[in-house]
Order: sequence, then structure tokens, then C-alpha cells
Amino acid sequence: MEIIKDPVFQLLERGLDLSLVRQNLLVNNVANVETPNYERQDVNFEAYLRKSEERENLWLTHPRHLLPDNGETSLTKGAEEYAVRQDGGGVDVEKEMTLVLENSIYYQTLTRMISEKFGLLETVIKEVR
Repeated sequence: MEIIKDPVFQLLERGLDLSLVRQNLLVNNVANVETPNYERQDVNFEAYLRKSEERENLWLTHPRHLLPDNGETSLTKGAEEYAVRQDGGGVDVEKEMTLVLENSIYYQTLTRMISEKFGLLETVIKEVR
């Protein structure tokens, strides 16, 4: 839901939403560390935000215009950077926990940025009165 039609707020909101989705995926990966043949899942922030921005660019003058498909997807599956265990599982619990912590810090940073933006708006409103 858009509260404020400010591109910065909208980008921060998408970042928070995506961070929440990523946290759920990472926690699910940790929960399935012992599951044979489980493929880890993650979200590619850059690809998601790039696609999101491309959909909103002003040069798309008609909603039926096609966007270039460079093959990037937002949801990644599999063990691209991990050594797969002999039972077929592709989750490295230490790496996943590091990513969970990294994602938490990212989320906290975004919430701080939103709080600061609201603080600026509050200052402007007080000055206008």
C-alpha cells in the first residue's frame, strides 16, 4: 500500500517487502538443512529491484510494451555457491545464518532510513504551520 507517492519511500517499501520475503526463505533453508535433496532458495535483490524499476520507467509509454528479458529472475534456487552434500542437500547452515544476519541488518537500515524520512517530513510540517 502506497502511503506517500515519493519514489524514495516506494523504493524503501519494496526493499522492506523483499527483505521480509528473503528472511522467510533463509529461515526455511535453515529449517531444511537436514532434508535430503532440498534446494536452497534466496531472492536476488538487484534483479528484483531492477525489474521493478524497469516496469515503472517513464519511457514505457504503453502498458503492453515488452521489457527486455535478460534471463534474470528474482527467486534463485539450488546450490550455486555451496558444496552440495552427499545426500543431495544444498544448505550450508553457517552461510545461511550469516545471510540471515546480513538480511536483518539490511532490514534495520531500511527502517532507520524510513524513520529519518518521516522525521524530515515532520520538520517540514512544523515549519509550514
